[in-house]
Amino acid sequence: MEQYTFRGGPAEAGRAQGALDPEYARRELEKRLEQPQDFEDGYFRENMSFMRREFPELVTQMKAYGDAAGIEDFDHTYLLHVYFTAADLDGCSALGIMLKGDGPAMLRTYDTSSISRVEDFVNDKILISLPDSRPRGLVGIGERFGVTVGTAINDAGLLAGCASGHRKFNPGANPEHVNLYFTTHLLAQYCSDCGDVRHFLRQYRISGIKGLTGVAVDAAGDMVGFELESANIALREPENGMVLETNHWQDPDLQRPSREADPDWWASTSYYNSQNRIQYLACHRDALESMRTVDELTDFSFDVHEPGRILQSPETNIGNWFTTHAIFMTSRDRKLRVHRYPLDKEQHTEMTYAE
Repeated sequence: MEQYTFRGGPAEAGRAQGALDPEYARRELEKRLEQPQDFEDGYFRENMSFMRREFPELVTQMKAYGDAAGIEDFDHTYLLHVYFTAADLDGCSALGIMLKGDGPAMLRTYDTSSISRVEDFVNDKILISLPDSRPRGLVGIGERFGVTVGTAINDAGLLAGCASGHRKFNPGANPEHVNLYFTTHLLAQYCSDCGDVRHFLRQYRISGIKGLTGVAVDAAGDMVGFELESANIALREPENGMVLETNHWQDPDLQRPSREADPDWWASTSYYNSQNRIQYLACHRDALESMRTVDELTDFSFDVHEPGRILQSPETNIGNWFTTHAIFMTSRDRKLRVHRYPLDKEQHTEMTYAE
């Protein structure tokens, strides 16, 4: 898997990111512009204004990216960062776990239910390091068509990873909240520990085309699962040193209105695939709780072939999902290991945060 270091402030780093593969960025933009886009939409304009006010450095980085990639209109660059597919096509996950020996860790997966999207997932994703990001430097998995990361470790050892997220049941646009596709990056950039994460999420919540679920784990061993549905959020505490987020609301206060608003989804393969992972964790909780090292977690994740396995392969799970990236992260050494499709336990790319 390709990895790159982008040094300097927001403008310098953004220019380097945009110059990496400008043709890829423009092709991705062309695909999105094939669908009707209303750049005067109230949410789009107000959310952009919100980001300029609250996170001007990230806007500067995006603007520099677009300029270097040959994208003349910043509206188009912003579109690349806030528009993705809806939840049903993707089934990602994030597991926070306290290992007896290696300490705080996370298993994060990228998954899709469409074989036609596997190649896109594999080609899109790159490992990036932003050591000069402030207030916190970070490394993580980003895309060729933007500046942000969706899985990250920062210089304080905070691990952050998101699942794909659940459909919204609240019709409000909430443009004064962070767009969900910026969330992981901003958590890594602005938070030192899970206390900061809880505060950030309560303050900024999320907005966008769907909800978001995910996990954060810090160097002290604190961890939190988050389930974000625009103005409505739930923070889930770990049980016996573990917390797993998949792609449905587990919190009762979110699940109840979702079931009322969208009952068909709760009878779909998307739900049953997601719930099966929860059942897998419950079935193997004792084994997971006793694990000492990330190598043990890796062996278990690859070798225990049962329904609900967090690493997914077709014909072994409900809905025939594919795991395209399995990422094992450890806080103490600020290291991540990525196994990319087709998954092979013995083949991975490694990246460690370094100043």
